[in-house]
Amino acid sequence: MPAPHEMTRTKTLEPGAEEWSCTRCSRRLLLRRPPAFEKIVLDRGDEWAMHVGGTDGLQPGPVQGRPTAPGDLPAQERNWLAEHGIEWKPGSA
Repeated sequence: MPAPHEMTRTKTLEPGAEEWSCTRCSRRLLLRRPPAFEKIVLDRGDEWAMHVGGTDGLQPGPVQGRPTAPGDLPAQERNWLAEHGIEWKPGSA
């Protein structure tokens, strides 16, 4: 699995609204924190890369991906998908 790209907060636009960017692929986002969460992609960068980041001294740690066998999705995750109108069929990963 490729190393994740690290996003850093580059601007605080107003309380709860921040701009984040990736130095590896130029991805840029505007994020508004909850309760009015919103994500606006300014520059797509590498859409296939996993992007991580943190604030207030939080540092992203190593990420371990684990491929699942088709149909091997835990019941809790299948339930979440169903609650959000997403139909899961084994082998559709």
